[in-house]
Amino acid sequence: MIETNQIYNMDCLDGLNKLKENSQYIDCIVTSPPYNLGGDFHTMVNGKRVTYGDYKGFKDKLKEDEYQAWQIEVLNACYDVLKDDGVMFYNHKNRIVKGTVISPFEWIHKTKFNVNQVIIMNLKSTANVDKRRFFPVYELIYVLTKEKGLKLNNHECLTDVWEVKKIPRKVSGHPATFHEEVPRRCIEASTKEGDIVLDPFLGSGTTCKVAKDLNRQYIGFDVSEEYIDLADKKIN
Repeated sequence: MIETNQIYNMDCLDGLNKLKENSQYIDCIVTSPPYNLGGDFHTMVNGKRVTYGDYKGFKDKLKEDEYQAWQIEVLNACYDVLKDDGVMFYNHKNRIVKGTVISPFEWIHKTKFNVNQVIIMNLKSTANVDKRRFFPVYELIYVLTKEKGLKLNNHECLTDVWEVKKIPRKVSGHPATFHEEVPRRCIEASTKEGDIVLDPFLGSGTTCKVAKDLNRQYIGFDVSEEYIDLADKKIN
């Protein structure tokens, strides 16, 4: 049995299947999966790839068709544990692979989800200084729902372009960390106090930490024991 206000060192599909087996349903999911960046985080300097590390416990290097099939499986598992009026906020980005853009729409449209809206996160800076192209400085949040036309509570009158700061790896201890403002906006727009928020790719624990701060219940999964320890310290 998966309990609320707990984080678990397990594969997200195993955790999602346990939720489904026990008919446990979630009000809101906020997450960002690995992007399949080739096994490391890197920048381009004078046309050369410079690596500066990778995830702990996971090698982000699948064949593209395998990666997309995995993401479809994860998204459909999230759909199955989401309440009918629940919302999933799925952070990803367009990737340029061998000179061609790969959009997350390529696999999202093959899932059970309805795409309610797309939010642009303007990060305003990038590690990529490859002068062969314009520097990419934005990521995307796909607002996914079961019901078409489901209304959010946009009490802050936000637009669909969010200016968000990046959290440096040396600060977070994780190579790809949300700014707390991101899950806060998502959670406040889609839940009320006491609702359950899930992050199946927990990372450093930002989503669950913010959920706790907002008096929501939370559940998180991550395959890395090191990140679970990091998240536990952040949440508590």
